[in-house]
Amino acid sequence: MSFGVYVHVPFCKSKCPYCDFYSVIARDDKLKEKYTEAVVREIHGFAKYFRSDSADHVFMKTAPDSIYFGGGTPSLLTPEEIGKIIAEIDETFGSQDTREITLEANPKTVDKEYLSAIRSVGVNRLSLGVQSFDDGILRKLGRAHKAADALEAFREAREAGFINISIDLIFGIEGQTMEIWEASLEKALELDPEHISLYSLEFMEGTVFTRWLSEGRMKETDPEEDRLMYERAADLLKGAGYEHYEISNFAKPGFESRHNLKYWNLDDYAGFGPGAHSYMTDHLTGQGQRYYHLPDLERYLEDPLKVEFMEPNSYADDMTEFTITALRLSRGIDKYEFSERFGQDFWEFYGDLAKLQFGSFIDTGHAEEDEETIRLTLKGFNISNQILSLFV
Repeated sequence: MSFGVYVHVPFCKSKCPYCDFYSVIARDDKLKEKYTEAVVREIHGFAKYFRSDSADHVFMKTAPDSIYFGGGTPSLLTPEEIGKIIAEIDETFGSQDTREITLEANPKTVDKEYLSAIRSVGVNRLSLGVQSFDDGILRKLGRAHKAADALEAFREAREAGFINISIDLIFGIEGQTMEIWEASLEKALELDPEHISLYSLEFMEGTVFTRWLSEGRMKETDPEEDRLMYERAADLLKGAGYEHYEISNFAKPGFESRHNLKYWNLDDYAGFGPGAHSYMTDHLTGQGQRYYHLPDLERYLEDPLKVEFMEPNSYADDMTEFTITALRLSRGIDKYEFSERFGQDFWEFYGDLAKLQFGSFIDTGHAEEDEETIRLTLKGFNISNQILSLFV
């Protein structure tokens, strides 16, 4: 079975007021060099869990078919640092010619020379954190770039040879009218990226925006308006030929995020770097096991091989996690696949009450079920948290 590799790059030039991902301000190139060496050490040390001649041998995997550099702002690493990490992944786990290697990038941090250089070390998919094509909204979000920077970064990425580009957009922002939102969507469609991710602004614990909300300095978008923005975006993107394959994600056929699908399919992935999480299946027991690094760069640099192990997932845990993530996908859950994977009928596991409650969402057009599948509709995606709570 193949698996994915996630590398968390915890550096940013400044902290966006809405973001709760772990990051620190990168003021010292030497700190990034130390981080890169620590990640290489961690990957190298992880190899013993794959070697059949090791007493610690736990996982049986082929080479990873996806590598994802997330953050933070991974594009603050030099191409040489990115290449060094990829080379260690290849040395430790092997490589595949058709693998997907994604780098998240802030449009302000890249130019054609940089983009060409990361292509040369193996990066073949770019995820641009555009967020909006409206300068007023970008200022509201505390972004370091302007709309013109995003347009230029996209153009230069094409010139550098990228044929797989994703862009992120955020909606539901105070002051963002439907007209402003539609204009950003239209600009995105003019660029014709292979993948578009849409996120409703969330007020996450510990962020500046959440503090401002509590102080009355900021307001949440009306939930009905937020949902209208989501539905309008889905209509526009589907009309332009994008497949709505996951609640927040749209792709041209064949350009779905291979790495992120591993999360939603409960496939295996190994995470490296401070704050990174992993899910790997023990080949001896067949059970999944989650482990993670604390979001603490200083601690990580001291000992990158120190991870915080959690209890192994039970089969019930795996069934629940698989259900909640798979129902985020437009294709939903294949009931035969579920029973083959977990050795139990879907509704036998969840029981008559959950089936009855889910049936009420089918009656209202929020979900669908036939002999083979269980899935949410676009209307159901709008209240996904409410529906998914049935399976927790």
